[in-house]
Amino acid sequence: MSALNLKPKKADKLANQLYEQILDWIISGMLSEGEKLPSENELCKSFQVSRPIVREAMLKLQTDALVETKKGIGTFVLHSPSKGLSKFASADDIAVILQSHEVRMALEGEAAALAATRRSPGQLQFIKDALDTMRSDFEASNLSIKADYDFHLGVAQATNNDIFVQLLGDLHVGLKKTMAVAQSLSRVSVKSNISPDRNKLVLDEHQRIVDAIELQDEESARLAMRYHISKIKQRITNIQKK
Repeated sequence: MSALNLKPKKADKLANQLYEQILDWIISGMLSEGEKLPSENELCKSFQVSRPIVREAMLKLQTDALVETKKGIGTFVLHSPSKGLSKFASADDIAVILQSHEVRMALEGEAAALAATRRSPGQLQFIKDALDTMRSDFEASNLSIKADYDFHLGVAQATNNDIFVQLLGDLHVGLKKTMAVAQSLSRVSVKSNISPDRNKLVLDEHQRIVDAIELQDEESARLAMRYHISKIKQRITNIQKK
């Protein structure tokens, strides 16, 4: 393994800095899948931090399913991100995206459940129209960031609770960054024939959300949205191939 250079930043929490540094090693390919990370002692010494800080950073990486720790052996890269990820986002961006998924899972899962019981015909049509636009964009091999965002915004609006809309608005920068990265990776996968059906899978996930909201099935809507968000994360981190 080539030398791994640490680049401390002063403005952020130390555990987050270390987390982002290791994430950068993984994204850049300096640490490949199955490769062992520097030991806890080595990280403490190189980064000049305490063991609790190293352990907090490792826990975050484990939560994101990027590394696994084998007792008495060490910590290893569990999954390498999708090829070309570094072309579309920095380690800082990916760290924010992965962190935002925890919030999105809670926020948008409940928004979908409420939308299923409260949506008006007009609100349902807005969500359907956004999905139709996404489908047209994908058929034309275009990114569909605005339509994708409109879809999720439409679900939030269908809760008829302005706080959901406001909270989604607060996330809009990170949300659109996630959509841009995920869709760019999907486009590469489709064009290179690595995962030719990837766009179809994404559209199917959105369609299941629409179907549940239209049927006013609260629990199915919640599960469909949570499933979709979990799949976004998996596609970005390359936990699966599709």
